[in-house]
Amino acid sequence: MSASSLPRILYLLAAVAWLLLLKSNPVTLFLAGCAACLSLPVYRHLRIKGRRWRARLLLRKRGGWPGKCLFRLSRSMPILLYTTGIVVCICTPIAVLVLLVSPQIAGGVARLRELQANNFQLPPEWVAHIQSLRADLADYPRIERALNDALGQVDSLIGDTMGQLINRGFDLVGGTMSALWTLFLFVTLTVIFATSAQRINLVMARLFSIPVPMLKRFVLAIRRALRAILMGIVLVATMQGVLCGFGFAVAGIRQPAFWGLLATLVAPIPAIGTALVWGPLCLSLWFSGGAMPAVGLALWGSVVVAGVDNIFRPLFLRQGINAPFFVLIIAILCGLASFGPVGLIAGPILLAFALQAVEEGNRLYHAPNSLKA
Repeated sequence: MSASSLPRILYLLAAVAWLLLLKSNPVTLFLAGCAACLSLPVYRHLRIKGRRWRARLLLRKRGGWPGKCLFRLSRSMPILLYTTGIVVCICTPIAVLVLLVSPQIAGGVARLRELQANNFQLPPEWVAHIQSLRADLADYPRIERALNDALGQVDSLIGDTMGQLINRGFDLVGGTMSALWTLFLFVTLTVIFATSAQRINLVMARLFSIPVPMLKRFVLAIRRALRAILMGIVLVATMQGVLCGFGFAVAGIRQPAFWGLLATLVAPIPAIGTALVWGPLCLSLWFSGGAMPAVGLALWGSVVVAGVDNIFRPLFLRQGINAPFFVLIIAILCGLASFGPVGLIAGPILLAFALQAVEEGNRLYHAPNSLKA
C-alpha cells in the first residue's frame, strides 16, 4: 500500500462509517444535505457578522465577566441563529398545517371515502362505461401496466404524506416521538453539514482527486437547482393549494383546507397536478345538482390554478437548471418513479449534476491542462 493511497482509504472508511450509522434514515440524510447546501450562504453571512461583533467587543475592551460572556456568546451566536432559523422554517408550516387542516382531516377523510364509495356521484351508465374501458385494457397488458404504475405513483405521493397526517395521528405517543426524533435528526445533520462544509469539500476533493474550483462549481450548480426546486415546485405547489382551497370554499365544498392540502400534494405532478383533486370535485358538484359552482370551480382550476403552474414553474426551474422544460418534466417523472415523493427533489438535482458534469468534461476536453487550475 502506497503512502499516497492511505489518506483516500481513511476517507472512504470514514464515509462508510457515517453511511452505516445513518443508513436507517436515508431520506432525512438526503434532505438535511440539501437544506445545508441551500442555506450555507446564510450561515456564512452569520459567521461574518459574528466576527465583526467580536472585533467590536475587542475594540471596546470590556473587562469582567459581562465582557467575557458577551465574547463567548458572539462565538456561538452564528450557530445559534442558524439553528433557530432552521427550526422556525420547519415549525412555521407545521403550525399552520395543524391549526388550519387538522380540524378538517377527520371530516375530509370521511368525505373522501364517501365520494369514492359513490364513484364521485357519477351516473350509473358512466360507471359502467369506465368499467368496460378498464376491462378492454386487459387485452393490452403493457398499457394497463403503465396506467397502473402511473396511478400507483399518485397514490404513493398522496398516501405517504397523508399516512403521516392521519394514520399516525391515532398513535399520539409513538407518532409524536417519531416526528420529534426525525426533526431533531434533520436539524442536527443540517447544522453539522453547514458548519463542516469546508472540511467536507476538502475531503471530497482529495477523495475523488477533483480540483477544489471544479468541486465548488458542482456545489453551486446543485445550490441553484435546489433554489429552483424550492421556488418552482414547493412555492408554486403551495400557491396552487391555497388557490384551490379558496376556490373550494367559494364553491361550498366542505373541509376546503383539507382538499387544498391534497391539491398541494399532487400539484408537483406534471401535466395533471391539481386536476386530480378539483376535477372529481367538479363532477361531484355537477351530478349532485350544483351546476354553477361546478362550472365556476372548473374555470378557476383550469385558468387560474393551472395558469400559476404554467407560468411560474417553468420560469423558476429554468433559472436554476439550464435545460429545456420538457427535460425537467422527464427528470421529475423519473425521480418520482425511482425514489417516490423525494424524487421531486432528487430528479432535478441529478439532472443538474449531470449537466454540470458534461460542462466540466467539455471544459477539460478543450483545455486538458486546466485540471490543475
